[in-house]
Amino acid sequence: MAKRRAAWMCAAWTLTAGGCTALAGLDDSYHLADGAGGAAGATGGPSSASAAGGEAGAGAGGGEVVVPTDIELIDDMEDGDSAIDEAGGRVGYWYSFNDGTGTQTPPVYTEDNPVGFIPEALTEPRGESTMAMHTFGSGFTAWGAGVGFALNGADGGLSAYDASAYSGIVFWAKLGDPGAAATMKIAIPDKFSDPAGGICDESGEDTANPCFDDWLSTTRLGTEWAPVVIPFEALSRGGEGAEPTAETIDLTGLFAVEFGFAEGEGFDVYIDDIGFYK
Repeated sequence: MAKRRAAWMCAAWTLTAGGCTALAGLDDSYHLADGAGGAAGATGGPSSASAAGGEAGAGAGGGEVVVPTDIELIDDMEDGDSAIDEAGGRVGYWYSFNDGTGTQTPPVYTEDNPVGFIPEALTEPRGESTMAMHTFGSGFTAWGAGVGFALNGADGGLSAYDASAYSGIVFWAKLGDPGAAATMKIAIPDKFSDPAGGICDESGEDTANPCFDDWLSTTRLGTEWAPVVIPFEALSRGGEGAEPTAETIDLTGLFAVEFGFAEGEGFDVYIDDIGFYK
């Protein structure tokens, strides 16, 4: 799994060093869709609605999800490129990652296959939203696949991002294929789980403190657009062993936000309008 963030760094460096046109600025507003479907919650902690005020929707399990109102946009995808919004000190690009045993669209970026990960135009706009990130794939037999973006990755590097001003993340998502796996994991690596933090062991020798034991939440998706609200306090380690001092996520040292799919399952997911909320 160490290759997953290396791939995006290579892609980002190519984009920035290759003389691409300046990235268009994203809207400051966060567009919640009109007429969206029921809300989807996240598991692994307290209700994904948290205590933040906002709209309430019917949750995937029959409960309510409250959409926060104080949201700072990370990316609404409307500019059509792979970069997140350069605001709040954030710089990053969307990337794909997988275990190499199946097929995924968009594919993992390599020098031999320099395919960028750009938003897809929606055939049916979601309110004001006309574009979203879309990934699909199948046939993975080792640990699976996913997509994500770095939070502080200027010039192809990877540095920690301080998200201590926020309470969690919120985004909209849906299945592209009704027959695809409905479960998606949201992973947020911090300085205790990412090799860039200089704390975890990437060699595999220290089984009590391995790298890539990221902070996770799980959500179930449907075929209609639905908000997913994940408070940071609801995240837990993935179970591969945890550094004893890392009982909660270190919000001063986050590296990325990733959306993962397990091995042995076909996946097809749209993701849109992602932001931090306070």
